[in-house]
Amino acid sequence: MRTNPSFFDTLRYRLTVAGRTEDFYRVQYERMFRRHHVRKDDCLKVGPLRLPRLSHADFPTREEAYYAMEIGDILYPALLGSFRYVDEGPYEWGDVRIEAGDVVFDCGANLGLFSILAAYRGAEVYAFEPISAARTELRRTLDMNPELKDLVHVVPAALSDSEGTAEFTVLDGTLVGSSMVLQQQGRKETARLTTVDAFCAAEGISPDFIKADIEGAERQMMAGAVETLASSAPKIAICTYHFKDDAEVLRGIIKKANPEYRISEKWKKLYAKR
Repeated sequence: MRTNPSFFDTLRYRLTVAGRTEDFYRVQYERMFRRHHVRKDDCLKVGPLRLPRLSHADFPTREEAYYAMEIGDILYPALLGSFRYVDEGPYEWGDVRIEAGDVVFDCGANLGLFSILAAYRGAEVYAFEPISAARTELRRTLDMNPELKDLVHVVPAALSDSEGTAEFTVLDGTLVGSSMVLQQQGRKETARLTTVDAFCAAEGISPDFIKADIEGAERQMMAGAVETLASSAPKIAICTYHFKDDAEVLRGIIKKANPEYRISEKWKKLYAKR
């Protein structure tokens, strides 16, 4: 299976990246729906994984536009070898890959696409998701993949640099993009905070792979993981597009915690491995 973008995928990305609006992804969802919808079960089936249908609207909703982006970033490269719809980038690149037996921290699990992918690869997954409605959809995703369900532990908390609580803003019309850091408009929800280091100490575990897309709180989360980075050196795939200096700040935290990390950047993500 292809693990790098083809020439045509790369060209298509360059030609369309400036116009990748919400409406662009509504169109992509329509195409994905036609390809992957299983009428009998009223679900989407991408490779071996089943995904819940989010609505029965005549035109794709805002949520489904972001759903298409997530499917294109997370599942298409990993399961179909296709980078046709990549936007923010896949969570596996180079030698930063999920291995059978890995303990994976899915930070910002949302609807659970990365969690079920990691479980399908044979990993044990801790899915951190602070937003209650997103956890409901995450559990729907797990229920549709019962053979993987026991490998995914849903953790109703967000990760930061300290324990406590924080107020999140949940955007209108979508569960993607909820943030405790970014200035946004939407309803408010208070959620529990923990840190990677505190969670590992409490549970007696350490991650082999940390994936994170937590809407601007990536640097706080990594600051709360320095003991884990130093002692266990998990593989890291983390988003770098919420603030202009994300890549620089995250690189600094990781290298200070463990200078043996090798770091690369691609798309809108940073990848790190010792």
